[in-house]
Amino acid sequence: MKPKESKLVSLEAIAQGRDDDDIPHRPMTPLEAASFIEGMAAELRVMARSTKLSALSYFLVMARIEASAGIERL
Repeated sequence: MKPKESKLVSLEAIAQGRDDDDIPHRPMTPLEAASFIEGMAAELRVMARSTKLSALSYFLVMARIEASAGIERL
């Protein structure tokens, strides 16, 4: 049986600006990155809080606040 090819792209490949897609990519702007991080941190905090991971939940709140501050500065 032939193993399936992974559709995941390594972080190293992304950092070097290459991946296996033929779709052209452009770098993310600081505003886009901060907005994405703010949203993900909020979602991850809900997950951490619901599973009683208090310290992780706290750090995710701090990450969301910092991302929000970054958005305000941009």
